[in-house]
Amino acid sequence: MYKRLNVRLYPTVKQKQMLELHFNGYRFAYNLCLEYKSLMWKYHKINKSGYDMRKELYEIRKETAWLKKCKAECVGQAALNLDNAFESFFSGYAYPKFKSKNGEQSFFASQSIKVIANRIKFYGNKIKFKTSDRYSKILESEIIKSVTFKKERTGKYIASILIYKDHINNKPTIAQNSIIGIDLGLKDLVITSDGVVYPNNHFLINTLNKIKRIKRKFSKAKKGGRNKERLRLKIAKHYKKAFNQKEHYYHQITNELIRNNQTIVMETIGIQNLMKNRKVSKHILDASWGSLVYMLEYKSIWNDRIIIKIDRWYPSSKTCSDCGNLKETLLLSERTYNCEICGLSIDRDINAAINIRNEGLRIPGLSVEGKVTNPKKQKVTV
Repeated sequence: MYKRLNVRLYPTVKQKQMLELHFNGYRFAYNLCLEYKSLMWKYHKINKSGYDMRKELYEIRKETAWLKKCKAECVGQAALNLDNAFESFFSGYAYPKFKSKNGEQSFFASQSIKVIANRIKFYGNKIKFKTSDRYSKILESEIIKSVTFKKERTGKYIASILIYKDHINNKPTIAQNSIIGIDLGLKDLVITSDGVVYPNNHFLINTLNKIKRIKRKFSKAKKGGRNKERLRLKIAKHYKKAFNQKEHYYHQITNELIRNNQTIVMETIGIQNLMKNRKVSKHILDASWGSLVYMLEYKSIWNDRIIIKIDRWYPSSKTCSDCGNLKETLLLSERTYNCEICGLSIDRDINAAINIRNEGLRIPGLSVEGKVTNPKKQKVTV
């Protein structure tokens, strides 16, 4: 089982120079491969593979003095990563872009990596990092598969370390066969079939007003001046703070859901299609449903939980959770579901979560506890 741990690096001046050299080398190799692959297809209809480009990169490295100072593995990895980017493109994602020196920088390494006494040994350097005692013990005792070195736009250096563990001992004790349905929304982030509601804190949207004011000053500042760089750094820190707040909040939600439930049922959400609606696209981006679902998925693997995704076209909001009556229309402004057949009156999001749970109950061979009906709405702050 693989697990990734992020630690903050504190390199010396010489180590910073070494890391910057590798960032530049990786970016140069990636951009060179992207241009080469694009031109070969455009003019000759030849599709160069990542392994072919890696061999050619090694030859270029031998003839380039500054690139020769970079670790060969880190330069060659750029070709393989570009190949993965093109696989994503053929699966429906955007065409790969050239890497900018102004964005986040990174490179990958997997050979001769060791962690000894809160230091990462890489390419003849022992780079200091700080983390918790628990993480330090894990990094020193477990097998390290790879490390991705990063430099954030705020100027901080990060190491993302992938480790291999035989097992992860963090399985909490819960009621057996417990199952819950969850509905993801914009007004409230997560609504459960038990009536528990996790509010949407709008971390990014609440920060945008501050960022807009700084961006106005940034656009008027002299290009290349100290003030412009100071404002750029300030903008990057605001974005990073919003991201960290959101990530911490999502970890709290997912940990609680995984801890208390054996099976979690949710809808399959077509986020890319929903983003086409300009009225709500900014709010969907702020909600980051994809990140939340991703956390639930990998934590379910660690803790032997089950994640079930029902059909995206299932009418969970329009269906009565008590009698099964299906409404033809349900306006977004109608926050309470009122059934004309059985007289049920319930919050529309909780109604949807119960329907999602009940749809999961219909899966053959799934043994779970009884059906939940009309729970009381409970706001939870984590």
